[in-house]
Amino acid sequence: MMDGIENGRRGRGPAAGPAAGLVAAVVAAVVGAGLVAAAPAALADTGLGLNAPPAAKAAEPPEAFVALSLAVEGEAPLPGHEAVLRATVANGDPDGELRGAQLAQHVPDDLEVLEVGADGVLEGGIVNWRVDLPAGGEQDYTVRVRVREDARGAERLMTTACLLLERDADPTACASDTVVVASPTVLSRVSEAVDGAMLFRVAGAALLVGLGWLVWRRRAA
Repeated sequence: MMDGIENGRRGRGPAAGPAAGLVAAVVAAVVGAGLVAAAPAALADTGLGLNAPPAAKAAEPPEAFVALSLAVEGEAPLPGHEAVLRATVANGDPDGELRGAQLAQHVPDDLEVLEVGADGVLEGGIVNWRVDLPAGGEQDYTVRVRVREDARGAERLMTTACLLLERDADPTACASDTVVVASPTVLSRVSEAVDGAMLFRVAGAALLVGLGWLVWRRRAA
């Protein structure tokens, strides 16, 4: 009897094995399908999915467009004569102001700085200005210089100006121009000599008039 029961249990054991395996396979398939279905949603939530929208790019503040030009006014100056260096800064942004920028212009040693416009400051051969411009505004910055007497004719003296939107930032724009020293000609030397002789004659005539007036006063007294 016990052997029959044991045999019956053993007989049911092999029969139950395939059913359990089938159930396990179905459960695994369902769980696997659930994971596969949930994976895209999870990736989408984390932003890693293929169809996930691209991350929004951080908005950057617009940078003012600025233009800088530099020009030497007038003809080529002779040694000892003057010239004007003019830098022009233009704010091309129609909506944004330009505030706290810095314009720095290097002046070569052979040019003596006589006057700086627009409240510029000269230090170590470099002129600095603070630049504040409204939207679409433009302003000139001038330096009046004199060519040194010992400068050689046909010498080229380069001056460079750079605009920095911030003091420690790299230059946003730079411009250069050259002062070409004129060579003294025979005509210019004669003109200077004539001017000197004429001045001497005028001074002599004034002295003679003064002496004559003193003599007349003495006689009248």
